Amino acid sequence: MDFSELLQNPLRLSAYIISIVGYLLFALASGVKRKNQLLIMQSTGNFLCAVAEGLTGLWSGLVQDLVNLIRNIFVLKKWINTTLAIIFIILGMGIGIFVFIYDLNNAQWWGILPVIATAEYSIIILIPNVRVPLIKAALMVSSTCWAIYGFGMNFLPTFLFNCLSFVLATTSLILYFVRKRKENKIPKEDENEEFDSKEEVI
Repeated sequence: MDFSELLQNPLRLSAYIISIVGYLLFALASGVKRKNQLLIMQSTGNFLCAVAEGLTGLWSGLVQDLVNLIRNIFVLKKWINTTLAIIFIILGMGIGIFVFIYDLNNAQWWGILPVIATAEYSIIILIPNVRVPLIKAALMVSSTCWAIYGFGMNFLPTFLFNCLSFVLATTSLILYFVRKRKENKIPKEDENEEFDSKEEVI
């Protein structure tokens, strides 16, 4: 859909604007240090994206955003535990698969991607003491799924934001390994310097 067609479709234009605000909140949330503020911003983003998806018939994405919204509210209220977290994952997958089957003709195969994206990321962050690279890799997979879904459903904000999220997650993962390699290399260099100095003394 080009820009002129978008202007002639007030409903879709409204959905674009609402979702862009939602995605901006997601982006801003990544720089927030307090957990409560982060969850409030993410929850608001989930709500806005769900509204936008409801306006444009992106039912699979709508279900996952609503499940994430409710889960975040439980976390904010400190009602969440491992059992409830697993229930939310199963709930998201169950309802998501049902909606995917029901809406298969409209969403086609990519309608299952938001379900996969939400499930795999939720499972990874549920792992005790999960390592940073695994979280980044999970975010890359999640972003890829959502980007393909946005492209398939012809919803530009979802496609563009998740393409950006993929690039940022990939860059962050690469920088993490580069930093770790430097940290592991420094002690060896120090050890070699110490050995050389001993040779000079001898």
